Amino acid sequence: MKQNIVIVGLNYKYNLMIGKILADNFNMYFLDALEYVNYSLFSRNDMLEKCGIEYLNNQENKAIKSCSEFENSVICIPCDLFLRNQNFEKFKTTSNIVYLYFSQERLTNLINDSNDNNIAKVDLLVFEDRNNDLQKICDIMIKISNKKSQTIVKEIDRTLRST
Repeated sequence: MKQNIVIVGLNYKYNLMIGKILADNFNMYFLDALEYVNYSLFSRNDMLEKCGIEYLNNQENKAIKSCSEFENSVICIPCDLFLRNQNFEKFKTTSNIVYLYFSQERLTNLINDSNDNNIAKVDLLVFEDRNNDLQKICDIMIKISNKKSQTIVKEIDRTLRST
């Protein structure tokens, strides 16, 4: 049985909210992979300036690999870090990977309504590619539409129990 749940999608703020609820409901630890990477590298700007983007990306990938070694955890990871250099492979054997799907139209509306950068505009530009990649990689895809957070959590729970 897989010991972790990885939450991925194109609305990271929403993913974090669902991940925290899941962790509480399943009595699991919660890990925000982006915060973990930032903590691990503590001075990303200095690293980028002094060592370059390639070195920074390698260090981020090492931190992501370390996330994959956690146990009994719900791990939220940004889509770009998850897909970069096939980091998703590190999670496949230990984690159920859940894709929280928002339509392109809904994501566009969320960006326009909130002026929030939690949804990267680049994700919208390459929506079809990212969506196709995530659908192929993930074990479970949950369509969000207008469902309440508890409904999403129950749907994830029901799906995990049936696999």
